[in-house]
Amino acid sequence: MKKNPADIKNRTVCIILISLFFMTVWSFASFAASKAAPPRKAGVNKQAKAWDCAACHKDAVLPADHVPTKEMTYEGCVVCHLSGADNARSLRGRLPASHVHAFKNVRCAQCHGNVKKYDSVDMPKCVACHGATAKLAEKTAAVQPQNPHVSPHYGTDLECNLCHHQHIRSEDYCAYCHKFNFVVP
Repeated sequence: MKKNPADIKNRTVCIILISLFFMTVWSFASFAASKAAPPRKAGVNKQAKAWDCAACHKDAVLPADHVPTKEMTYEGCVVCHLSGADNARSLRGRLPASHVHAFKNVRCAQCHGNVKKYDSVDMPKCVACHGATAKLAEKTAAVQPQNPHVSPHYGTDLECNLCHHQHIRSEDYCAYCHKFNFVVP
Protein backbone atom coordinates (compact mmCIF):
# COMPACT_ATOMS: atom_id res chain seq x y z
CA MET A 1 0.00 0.00 0.00
CA LYS A 2 1.42 3.31 -1.11
CA LYS A 3 1.38 6.14 1.44
CA ASN A 4 -0.09 9.45 0.40
CA PRO A 5 2.56 12.24 0.64
CA ALA A 6 -0.09 14.66 1.98
CA ASP A 7 -0.87 12.28 4.88
CA ILE A 8 2.82 11.97 5.72
CA LYS A 9 3.22 15.75 5.63
CA ASN A 10 0.15 16.26 7.88
CA ARG A 11 1.41 13.70 10.39
CA THR A 12 4.85 15.29 10.42
CA VAL A 13 3.36 18.74 11.06
CA CYS A 14 1.18 17.34 13.85
CA ILE A 15 4.14 15.64 15.50
CA ILE A 16 6.20 18.84 15.29
CA LEU A 17 3.37 20.94 16.75
CA ILE A 18 2.75 18.50 19.58
CA SER A 19 6.48 18.38 20.33
CA LEU A 20 6.68 22.18 20.38
CA PHE A 21 3.69 22.34 22.71
CA PHE A 22 5.24 19.93 25.22
CA MET A 23 8.63 21.64 25.01
CA THR A 24 6.97 24.99 25.74
CA VAL A 25 5.06 23.59 28.71
CA TRP A 26 8.19 21.90 30.04
CA SER A 27 10.26 25.07 29.60
CA PHE A 28 7.66 27.18 31.39
CA ALA A 29 7.38 24.67 34.24
CA SER A 30 11.17 24.53 34.59
CA PHE A 31 11.41 28.33 34.61
CA ALA A 32 8.64 28.65 37.21
CA ALA A 33 10.23 25.98 39.39
CA SER A 34 13.61 27.73 39.21
CA LYS A 35 12.04 30.97 40.49
CA ALA A 36 10.38 29.30 43.48
CA ALA A 37 12.41 29.30 46.66
CA PRO A 38 13.30 25.76 47.68
CA PRO A 39 11.43 24.76 50.81
CA ARG A 40 13.53 24.29 53.91
CA LYS A 41 13.26 20.73 55.08
CA ALA A 42 12.45 20.25 58.71
CA GLY A 43 12.30 17.08 60.67
CA VAL A 44 9.25 16.33 62.76
CA ASN A 45 10.03 16.73 66.43
CA LYS A 46 6.81 16.75 68.43
CA GLN A 47 8.67 17.54 71.66
CA ALA A 48 10.40 20.64 70.26
CA LYS A 49 9.47 24.07 71.45
CA ALA A 50 8.35 26.38 68.65
CA TRP A 51 11.22 28.79 69.19
CA ASP A 52 13.92 26.08 69.16
CA CYS A 53 14.57 26.27 65.42
CA ALA A 54 17.52 23.85 65.49
CA ALA A 55 15.35 21.10 67.03
CA CYS A 56 13.66 20.58 63.64
CA HIS A 57 15.67 22.51 61.07
CA LYS A 58 19.03 20.91 60.39
CA ASP A 59 20.18 23.84 58.25
CA ALA A 60 20.57 27.27 59.79
CA VAL A 61 17.37 29.26 59.37
CA LEU A 62 18.56 32.27 61.32
CA PRO A 63 21.52 34.56 60.58
CA ALA A 64 24.75 33.63 62.36
CA ASP A 65 24.63 36.79 64.49
CA HIS A 66 21.06 36.15 65.71
CA VAL A 67 20.59 35.82 69.47
CA PRO A 68 20.02 32.25 70.71
CA THR A 69 16.37 31.22 70.54
CA LYS A 70 16.38 27.84 72.28
CA GLU A 71 14.67 29.17 75.43
CA MET A 72 13.02 32.26 73.90
CA THR A 73 9.25 32.66 73.83
CA TYR A 74 7.23 34.47 71.17
CA GLU A 75 7.13 37.53 73.42
CA GLY A 76 10.94 37.45 73.42
CA CYS A 77 10.93 37.44 69.60
CA VAL A 78 8.67 40.46 69.30
CA VAL A 79 11.00 42.53 71.48
CA CYS A 80 13.06 42.97 68.30
CA HIS A 81 10.58 41.81 65.68
CA LEU A 82 7.82 44.33 66.32
CA SER A 83 4.71 43.70 64.28
CA GLY A 84 3.38 46.12 61.73
CA ALA A 85 3.52 46.35 57.98
CA ASP A 86 6.00 49.26 58.10
CA ASN A 87 8.51 47.50 60.34
CA ALA A 88 11.25 45.84 58.27
CA ARG A 89 12.07 43.50 61.16
CA SER A 90 8.50 42.27 61.51
CA LEU A 91 7.93 38.52 61.38
CA ARG A 92 4.65 39.14 59.56
CA GLY A 93 4.55 36.99 56.44
CA ARG A 94 7.93 35.41 57.18
CA LEU A 95 6.90 32.45 59.31
CA PRO A 96 4.41 29.76 58.39
CA ALA A 97 1.26 30.14 60.48
CA SER A 98 1.93 26.77 62.11
CA HIS A 99 5.03 28.31 63.70
CA VAL A 100 3.09 31.32 64.97
CA HIS A 101 0.40 29.03 66.38
CA ALA A 102 3.07 26.93 68.09
CA PHE A 103 4.72 30.06 69.51
CA LYS A 104 1.38 30.84 71.12
CA ASN A 105 1.09 27.27 72.50
CA VAL A 106 -1.63 26.17 70.08
CA ARG A 107 -0.88 22.50 69.51
CA CYS A 108 -1.63 20.60 66.29
CA ALA A 109 -4.37 18.46 67.84
CA GLN A 110 -6.30 21.55 68.95
CA CYS A 111 -7.15 22.27 65.31
CA HIS A 112 -6.63 18.94 63.57
CA GLY A 113 -7.87 16.60 66.29
CA ASN A 114 -6.02 13.43 67.29
CA VAL A 115 -5.33 11.95 63.87
CA LYS A 116 -2.31 10.31 62.28
CA LYS A 117 -2.43 12.33 59.05
CA TYR A 118 -3.31 16.00 59.22
CA ASP A 119 -5.63 17.51 56.63
CA SER A 120 -6.21 21.22 56.15
CA VAL A 121 -8.40 22.77 58.81
CA ASP A 122 -11.90 23.81 57.79
CA MET A 123 -12.92 27.44 58.10
CA PRO A 124 -15.35 26.88 61.04
CA LYS A 125 -12.38 25.73 63.11
CA CYS A 126 -10.47 28.91 62.20
CA VAL A 127 -13.32 31.24 63.14
CA ALA A 128 -13.90 29.34 66.40
CA CYS A 129 -10.65 30.91 67.67
CA HIS A 130 -10.13 33.92 65.41
CA GLY A 131 -13.73 35.14 65.47
CA ALA A 132 -16.40 35.69 62.86
CA THR A 133 -15.17 36.80 59.45
CA ALA A 134 -17.37 39.92 59.58
CA LYS A 135 -15.55 41.01 62.78
CA LEU A 136 -12.20 40.24 61.17
CA ALA A 137 -13.20 42.39 58.19
CA GLU A 138 -13.85 45.26 60.61
CA LYS A 139 -10.29 44.91 61.97
CA THR A 140 -8.80 45.15 58.46
CA ALA A 141 -11.14 47.89 57.17
CA ALA A 142 -8.29 50.41 56.84
CA VAL A 143 -6.09 48.17 54.66
CA GLN A 144 -5.55 49.81 51.28
CA PRO A 145 -6.31 49.61 48.41
CA GLN A 146 -8.92 46.96 49.35
CA ASN A 147 -9.93 45.28 52.57
CA PRO A 148 -8.56 41.74 52.10
CA HIS A 149 -11.36 40.24 54.21
CA VAL A 150 -14.21 41.78 52.21
CA SER A 151 -14.09 40.55 48.65
CA PRO A 152 -16.38 41.94 45.96
CA HIS A 153 -16.45 38.35 44.70
CA TYR A 154 -16.92 36.36 47.93
CA GLY A 155 -17.94 38.86 50.61
CA THR A 156 -16.48 37.70 53.92
CA ASP A 157 -16.86 33.99 53.08
CA LEU A 158 -13.56 33.29 51.32
CA GLU A 159 -11.92 30.16 52.74
CA CYS A 160 -9.13 31.16 55.16
CA ASN A 161 -6.70 28.54 53.80
CA LEU A 162 -6.62 30.16 50.36
CA CYS A 163 -4.34 32.86 51.79
CA HIS A 164 -3.31 31.69 55.26
CA HIS A 165 -1.31 28.47 54.90
CA GLN A 166 -0.08 26.65 57.95
CA HIS A 167 3.00 24.75 56.85
CA ILE A 168 4.22 26.78 53.90
CA ARG A 169 4.46 30.50 53.31
CA SER A 170 1.05 32.16 53.11
CA GLU A 171 0.07 33.85 49.87
CA ASP A 172 -1.96 36.72 48.51
CA TYR A 173 -4.79 34.82 46.80
CA CYS A 174 -6.08 38.08 45.29
CA ALA A 175 -2.76 38.44 43.43
CA TYR A 176 -3.81 35.78 40.95
CA CYS A 177 -5.87 38.52 39.30
CA HIS A 178 -5.14 41.78 41.15
CA LYS A 179 -2.08 43.84 42.19
CA PHE A 180 -2.96 44.73 45.80
CA ASN A 181 0.40 43.54 47.19
CA PHE A 182 -1.06 42.34 50.48
CA VAL A 183 1.37 41.08 53.11
CA VAL A 184 -0.29 37.90 54.35
CA PRO A 185 0.58 36.60 57.81
